[in-house]
Amino acid sequence: MSFYLIIGLYILLVLGVSYYFSLKSSAEDYLISGRDRSNLNILASKFAAAVGVSTFITYTGYAYRFGAFGVGSLMLGIIIGYGLFAFWAAPKINRLSLKGNFYTQGDLVSAQTDSDVAGKLTNGTTIAIQFFWILLSLVGGAKIIAHFEILPYTPALLLTSSVILVYVLLSGFKAVIITDLFQAIIIIAFLLIIATNISGNGTSINALLQITPPEKMKLGALIGLLLYGALSVFGLADRYQLCYSAKNEQAARRGMSQSILPILLVATLLFYLGLVALNANSDLEADYAFIYAMENMLSTQYYPLLLVLFFAGLMSSADTNIFAVATHLTKKDVSKEKKVKTTRYYTVIVVVIATVVSVFWTDIIDITIVGAAMRLTLSVPMIYALRKKNIPSRFIGSVVLGIVALVIGIFILGADPKLALLVLLGTLIGLLFKRK
Repeated sequence: MSFYLIIGLYILLVLGVSYYFSLKSSAEDYLISGRDRSNLNILASKFAAAVGVSTFITYTGYAYRFGAFGVGSLMLGIIIGYGLFAFWAAPKINRLSLKGNFYTQGDLVSAQTDSDVAGKLTNGTTIAIQFFWILLSLVGGAKIIAHFEILPYTPALLLTSSVILVYVLLSGFKAVIITDLFQAIIIIAFLLIIATNISGNGTSINALLQITPPEKMKLGALIGLLLYGALSVFGLADRYQLCYSAKNEQAARRGMSQSILPILLVATLLFYLGLVALNANSDLEADYAFIYAMENMLSTQYYPLLLVLFFAGLMSSADTNIFAVATHLTKKDVSKEKKVKTTRYYTVIVVVIATVVSVFWTDIIDITIVGAAMRLTLSVPMIYALRKKNIPSRFIGSVVLGIVALVIGIFILGADPKLALLVLLGTLIGLLFKRK
């Protein structure tokens, strides 16, 4: 019964905060959080969007499947990519957005390339990518909640998607950013408590790092994870919308750069859990490494914390992606009030479709690898778009060939980290295309 009381209080908190801010929110607040967010808001929202329940499963699974060596390449890539985005891209994105009044990722591309086609292609690709991550968030969270017999899978899915739907309808992007603040605190604090109370059976950190993983990390996969960590941040629309919402360039730069530290902390904790699970049992499916550690190495007294951690992780990433998809479906040249109305309409449609599709979801880690490759279809084109004197045909060619490479790679390689290399090769070749 205490489980249901805790989650009930948590849901009331989320809805109460969203309702409070909806009472005095403008259309601009709903669409882009008023363009006055501080670096603390940017930091918390960037972190919360990047760390969801699917992150708990996949990062722990990466450590279990590939060991410390493969994990190290991903973390190095994250440091490089987030640093580049924070110090070079974020201030520029904020500056351009204030000048062009941007709301979507495609708005920036349209302005930089002077091409509505390029902008629409960007928004279409973004919708597919972000919808993919909605599914991962909902399915990952509902599966874990059901596994621990807190709620059956379908009720867990319906409850979480309904709560997210209500508070996004109430306050839009402002609700996403405000709720991300305390969800980020919950994720860091509770995961730190849980990880430090997991028993490693007396095994030292050095011994854990020496464990031979089930799958040897090959050079192609190693490079793929490194490039994914470095470039994926450029391919997600919510990062651009966060930069649009910052009150100035300094807030965008500081918020994005400061988010690196908590993201690396959480990644380290999850990698540790994966290695502990591997040390205890080397015959698991990588998908179940996180669950195995929670079930077999964590005292039941911490299960209430675990429950809130699941819900916070699920909502913090799903709400960001839901709002991103809804806004990118909305027409560009309409009034702000019309945008709000249309965004609310699409929010309902997106949540309903995602919930229905989530009933049929399967292997989370393999699908995460494919989803990671999907992100990269826009990474190189967006870096190109942030430069001056862009040629529309180069941008379009880069996106299209990236998508073609992704499809071919899935058929040839399946869910393999080397997909990232193939997608990046496609996007780079596409940049050579110049229509006369």
